[in-house]
Amino acid sequence: SGDEIVSNCVLLLFAGHETTTNLLANGLLHLLRDPGAQAQLRAHPDLDATAVEELLRIESPVPATVKVATRDAAFRGVPLRAGEMVLPFLSSANRDPRQFPDPDRLDLARAPNRHLAFGFGIHFCLGAPLARLEAALAFRSLLARIPSLALAGAEPRWRPWLFFRALEELRVRWSVA
Repeated sequence: SGDEIVSNCVLLLFAGHETTTNLLANGLLHLLRDPGAQAQLRAHPDLDATAVEELLRIESPVPATVKVATRDAAFRGVPLRAGEMVLPFLSSANRDPRQFPDPDRLDLARAPNRHLAFGFGIHFCLGAPLARLEAALAFRSLLARIPSLALAGAEPRWRPWLFFRALEELRVRWSVA
């Protein structure tokens, strides 16, 4: 229907903008907090693709998603009935030590990196290839062109959102050579 087309267009526009913005801000925050990671990415710009995957894993722009149980089931003894909503926290899965050794450490060369930041299955993010490309180019360009880029001011504040991991602002500083 026409309403469904409009709803899907709004979803694509909002999801694509908000999530990519948060990927860039969250990723930059982690890079600026970790001088070793900055130096590694500057010295090895060919790591930009794996760096993006790791930044997505460590601070996913979408930490949770809503799913609906399609059949009766149980998870660790908790019954789930068909039609009930389930709220899986993808960010928890992305820190699972059984899947990611030393899961709280930023490792720009981590491989394999089977994070769930873009979801999974038939609902995998349509914009994933574009988001990956944008982030790789942004991080590579920022670190190469602004070597003095650093955090400025107070500790960043996070927006109190459940479905998006988003900063209120990210204050940075740099010097002009």
